[in-house]
Order: sequence, then structure tokens, then C-alpha cells
Amino acid sequence: MNTAADFTATKRAGPTPNPYLAQSYNNQTHWNDAATDSTDFAVPRGHFEITPESLDMVPNDSVGLPSVSDSVDGQQITWWWAGYSLRKLRSDGDRLVEIARTEVPVRLRNYAPVSAARRVEQAEEVRNFLDAGDEPGLLGYMQAQPNRMLTAASDQAAAGAVYAVLTRENAFIGCNGRQVFRIDQVDPKDPASAMQPAHIVTLAETLFDNERVRNHTRHRHDTTFGMGMSFNGHLVINTFGGKVLTLNRQTLELIDVWNGTAADEMFMNSFATGPECGGGAVYVASNSTMYRLVVGPDGKIRDDEASGAWAAGYDRGTLMPAPKIGDGTGSTPTLMGFAPGEDQLVVITDGAQKMRLVAFWRNDIPAGWQQRPGTASPRIADQIRVEMGPGIDTVQSEQSVAIYGDDAFVVNNIRPEDTPMLSTESFFGNMVTGATRPGPLGAAAFRWDHAQHCWTQSWARADVSSISIVPMISGPSRMAIVEGYFADGWNDRCHIGLDIASGETVMTIRSGSDPRLNGMYTPIKCDPQGRIFYGMAFGLVRLDTTKMKRIGR
Repeated sequence: MNTAADFTATKRAGPTPNPYLAQSYNNQTHWNDAATDSTDFAVPRGHFEITPESLDMVPNDSVGLPSVSDSVDGQQITWWWAGYSLRKLRSDGDRLVEIARTEVPVRLRNYAPVSAARRVEQAEEVRNFLDAGDEPGLLGYMQAQPNRMLTAASDQAAAGAVYAVLTRENAFIGCNGRQVFRIDQVDPKDPASAMQPAHIVTLAETLFDNERVRNHTRHRHDTTFGMGMSFNGHLVINTFGGKVLTLNRQTLELIDVWNGTAADEMFMNSFATGPECGGGAVYVASNSTMYRLVVGPDGKIRDDEASGAWAAGYDRGTLMPAPKIGDGTGSTPTLMGFAPGEDQLVVITDGAQKMRLVAFWRNDIPAGWQQRPGTASPRIADQIRVEMGPGIDTVQSEQSVAIYGDDAFVVNNIRPEDTPMLSTESFFGNMVTGATRPGPLGAAAFRWDHAQHCWTQSWARADVSSISIVPMISGPSRMAIVEGYFADGWNDRCHIGLDIASGETVMTIRSGSDPRLNGMYTPIKCDPQGRIFYGMAFGLVRLDTTKMKRIGR
């Protein structure tokens, strides 16, 4: 059986480290400032089945998404947002051990916490409903849970954290609802240090527009959402309602506000940052326009050409079925091209019914460049329709484009037409999709040609179903990884590794109907030892293939 070491590849040039963030491989929700969702760590190839000793799980308070890491005095430390608390963890042999915890106040109606043991029991009880195909029973069960299980996913935008960063001094900064919070270490140089209470700042109500959000998205309230750090040291946040904010990274004091230029402009994803424009480049996509905004040394946001800012339209399409939040792109912009001589690009998927992979020139448009036919802007270097296979006529994604070197990987998140969901809550829909009803179909890879400045599609797999997890690419293993199902195995969950060049299935980790492995909108990640880890529906999980049972595919 092949191991990751058998598939090593030349390390590709990657994004420049941000001097104001932890100097680690994983200092924010999408791994790095370029939001590449890829790594230079190898993940073993092969076909595996989870065993008790190969799975470690730290139960959460509620859906917990961001996990970030850094080396402190030679020890690898992970900070994981567990729903309503920040957990500081270290590895002790085969197990993750909690070092410290800081909680934030939970101001949700009818919420009562449950114990870690109860969270494990809840996962097993959910599994029983899924195995029985009992959606009405599952819905009633979720509604009856004291910890607001049914609304657990949507509650994170309101009261938890979806996007976060880890600063150079290992302060964890996140946002939710209409507030921003920062949790510092008591002693940043001590891996066993406790953490300080959260410093929380509530933003002014005038920054938010509920009516605008209700009119143009599936959400009812305007909130903070995406987060990043400019390379000149300013905290940046966007809101669903079309604003970009800068704040002092230490005090969280508001510095500046930039408004989207159109009345129906929304920001429904996070953004990338880069060292361009004196360290002020922010690459953010609304539902109609791709922007490079520029944060000045004073924290003021500029959108004029003289500052290096630009704006380019793209095909926003129409409002698609859930899990899409609104029209336009469903992806956080991803930067591509970092080595001398490479095209420097920023990449999204557009809003068309069958989405396109769209690459924009990140810096100056080349001299003599002619706008490509069918594109909305001369800044679009190329775009290509994402074909998933015969019969898949709707292709849209709520996930970022994973990029490593010249390779890009995307998934389809739109389910085939079936009976309406019993609940519009995303936690319920995510849990039953692929288990009690068919999931979305389609995963595909593309390659950028720097000589011809264009995309080519490498392959597509119409039998792979990725429900909501953000994919990753392991560069040395030449493998894109998702968590979901095969079309011939509903309610039989798998982590699936696909060769980035051929699309061949080169890794599977079978977990059956266990909902503990449901990624629930989280970016899938790995550690330097190649162990997959991510926060998910019921806790943080870490998977060690060296302790798994090897099986035939």
C-alpha cells in the first residue's frame, strides 16, 4: 500500500507569511492569508476504516468551526473554537488534551449547555434516526434539545465564530453577530499558559442593515462575517449587508467603514489579503463584483485606482437553492501564483447556474491584453464552465476554491431535485443530505497554463458527493480531500482523496453513518504528521491512519 512519502512532489511557492499573524501553516479559518486551503504536509494514501484507537474527539458546546495552530516553545498548540468557548489543546501521545479554556457569554434564547458526555450521546442518538431514515423523528429530536441543536449552525454567525485569525502573539480574534472579540494568552511564550478573559467590543447598530439582508439573502439579520488581517497590521471584517470595516488589532476600535457601491451588494464570504499595495491589499468579492480594496497605513480603506485598488464585475447569476445564501459567488477569493514568472491571480467561482471558475489578474493587467469574449471585465484573465458530468445541469458551490501550485479543485453543493426539506435550518439539512436522501454530485480539478493564461479542466467525478466541508489539497500527496459520500453508498460516510492530476480515488477513510464525522461547513485540515483534523457537528476530531484498519476499495 502506498504512503504519502511515495507521492512527494516539488514544493511549490506559496503565499508570503503575514508579519502580524502567527508564523504557522494554519493561522486562520482558510489556513493562510491567500485562503488556498492547501498544505505542504503529506496525508497518507490508501483505503482505511476507522477504529476506536484511530479517532480522537473533543466534544464541543455547539458547531465549532475555526481551528488554528502554532508552535510555542517547540510544542504544537491548537486553538479551537468549540461553539461558545475557545479551547487551547496540545497533543499527548494519541490524545488531544485541553490546556486552557475561555468562554464567551451566550445570549441566545432557550439555550442551555450540555456536558461533553451528553454531546457524545447526542451524536449516537442522531445516528439512530439517520439509520432508520426517520427525518420527522430527527427534526423533533433536534427541536427538543436544550442546547439548540436544530439552529446550531446558524447560531455560529449570530453568537459563535465562523472566521477567525491567530495573531503573532497567539491572540485569537473572532467575530459574531455585531461584536468582535479577542482572547489573549496570559504568557504567549509558555505553551501551558492560561488564557485571558475575552475582550469584547460591540459595534454600532448603524453599521448594519437587516432589511437589505432580508431582501437579498436567505438570512434575516445583518451580522459581521468574514475576517482577516492586512499585511500592514489592521484587522479587517466584512458584513453580510455590504460593508468592509477596519479595526485596531489590539483594542478592536473601529477605524474606517467602506460601503459596497450597489444597493443590493452583499458580502456572503470572507476574503484574502496580500502584501501588494504596501501590505494593504484586501481581495473581497460581493455578489456582483470582485474587488481589490487597499487599507492604508492609517487603516483607512481606499478604492481608487491611484492606491492600487480595482473592481471587476462577473456573472452573478440568480438565487440558487440552499445551501447558497444568495446570488453571486459562494467562494472566499483564493490567491494563485506566487513564484517569479507565474501569473498572479485571484480566483472565485461565479453565480451562473452551471458555475464558472474565474481568474482575475491580481496586479496590473498585461500590456496589450484583449478582453476575452464572454467575460464581464478585461481584468478576467480566463473563465471556464465547470462540467461535472452528464445530467448534472446545476453546479454551484458554497466552498472556496482549493489551490496548490497550478491546480484548482472545486465541488458542487446543490442537491438533485427531491422532496422539500422538513426544516430550512442548515444543521438539519446538512445532517440528512447524503444520509436519508441523495446528496449533491460532482467534484472537479482544473489546471492553469501560465504560458497561455488559461484554464483547462483536468477531470470530473460525478459519483463523489461533498455536502458542506471546505476541501483541501495535500501538495506532497498530490491529493484533494473531501468528506462526504460516494453515489453508490448513501449513509456510508467517507473521507475521499482524489489524485489531483487524474481524479482517481487514492484514499478513503470509511466512517459509516457516524455523524461525528460530519464536517458541517468546516475547512478540512491536517497536522504536520498528516493526521486529518477539523471541528465538526459534535466536536473536534483527529484521524490517524496509522492506527486504522486497511481495507480494499
